[in-house]
Formats: sequence, C-alpha cells, structure tokens
Amino acid sequence: MQHEIKYSPAFAMAELTLTPGESVNVEGGSMVGMSSNMKISTSLGGTRRGFFGRILAFFAALIRKVFGGETMFLNNYTPEGGPGTVLVAPALTGQIIHYPIRSGQNLYIQSSSFLASTPGIRIKTRWGGLKSLFGGEGLALLYASGDGDLFVNSYGDIEEIDVNGEYVVDTGHVVAFEESLEWKVGKVGGLKSTLLSGEGLVSRFRGRGKLYIQTHNLGAIVQWLTPLLP
Repeated sequence: MQHEIKYSPAFAMAELTLTPGESVNVEGGSMVGMSSNMKISTSLGGTRRGFFGRILAFFAALIRKVFGGETMFLNNYTPEGGPGTVLVAPALTGQIIHYPIRSGQNLYIQSSSFLASTPGIRIKTRWGGLKSLFGGEGLALLYASGDGDLFVNSYGDIEEIDVNGEYVVDTGHVVAFEESLEWKVGKVGGLKSTLLSGEGLVSRFRGRGKLYIQTHNLGAIVQWLTPLLP
C-alpha cells in the first residue's frame, strides 16, 4: 500500500492507494472519497473470527463506543479489477501520522485517535484502569500490535517526543505512546496547584520510547464553549 498525507497539519487527509489483493481497515465515518472499484465490508473490530470471536469483538467495540467516543465499526476497503484509492480523514481538524508497526514495536493509542490500519495489525481494547478514568481519557485505550501500517489522528498538530527518562504531559494532550514506556496519572503538583492551576491531572511517562502528543485539547475547548451555548 502506498500512502500520502495531504493538507497537514491543520486539515490532514490520508490518500491510501491499494493494489488488487491489498486492503485497509478504516474507522467508521472517516471515508472522504474513493475510487469506484472499491469493495466495502463492515465488521466489529475487524480482527476476530468465529462466533465467540464476534461476540468478544462486539463487547470490545461497545466499550470503545461508550468510553472512547468512536464508532463501533471498522470498514474494510479492497480494490477490485485494478488499483484503487480511498481518502480518509478524522472528524476534527488536525494532523495524521503514519506509524509502521513491526514485531515488538507495539503502540498504545488514545481511544479517539485511531484512523486506519492494514489487516496485519491487531487492534484490541485495553482497560486503562482508574488512572485513565481520572486522567480524563476514558476507560479504554487501544493497543496496536502485529505487522503493518497504522494511521493515527489528533486534534491539532502532533509532536513526537523521544523520552529517555521521564516526561510529563497534560492528560488531554496524549495521542499515543510506545509499549516500552511506563505510564501513570498523577497530580501536577501539590493540592493547591492541582485545584487552582487549571492543569488538573497529568500523565507521567518513564522509560525509553516515543511519545506522541497533540497541540490542542478537545476537553478544554468543550469547557470553553459550554458557557456560550444557549
């Protein structure tokens, strides 16, 4: 599969070009346009087989929908009779990055940041524990493993940080991080700073690996807009 990310960073859109036999899984509602020879099939998560596998996929997708703000479905695009192209973009204005996953380079993704992946990548819902609940990122993280191409989106631009030691990020700005990093949610400082600074809780990363953060915070803009609504 060939890809090109256009109109970055504010209004990014990914152009994915597939040859016959290739396919890509896309978050439901993210397709912008496609060539007329694309065949589409829809699944719950797209990776589980058999009756019980479908049941497990349903509950995983339901968790993603309720707590992560995503759709329950993935759409699979496959060209027929020749090469085909599909255009995909996130609902919010922002950036898209391509992350090639290889064996041992697994990635945790903030639940609303998954956009698309090739079939060799397994996307599972992982319980983030109470730390993710109080951190404001929902109860579920997505865990991407396997071998293939992954596309992740953000609200605003994406900054890639090479963590070697410790790094602290506001919880609403976390997009994704490599499995090699330890993660926990804590206070920004003392009780006074936590309550009055406007920063709330922060995510603390430790270890060595890549961390991806977004320049804008959806929760913050929602709080800003709410008092203005009639």
